[in-house]
Amino acid sequence: MTESTLQNESNSAIGSPAEAGEATAGRTKLASLYDQYREHTLTTPFEVLGFWSAIALPFLYVPLLFNGISSTGESLTFVGLLALNFAALLAGHGHKRE
Repeated sequence: MTESTLQNESNSAIGSPAEAGEATAGRTKLASLYDQYREHTLTTPFEVLGFWSAIALPFLYVPLLFNGISSTGESLTFVGLLALNFAALLAGHGHKRE
């Protein structure tokens, strides 16, 4: 194989330099947006609230599970608590990560 054939094969497997530059630019922009999010003063209270809610919400499952889930209202409450706990986990996952 000639050198130009090898170079063309390696470019097709890896991608063109322009695509690599676009990917790097995209990652850089995403990193800067994430840094802006982390530094924004309104996100900190939501992270704190989400973190501590994710810790406290499972204690509300105990009475439901202890008495058993027998009615539709209790099962909807349980599913709602699970969804709320999942949202709290997402919101509070970055609290005090530094």
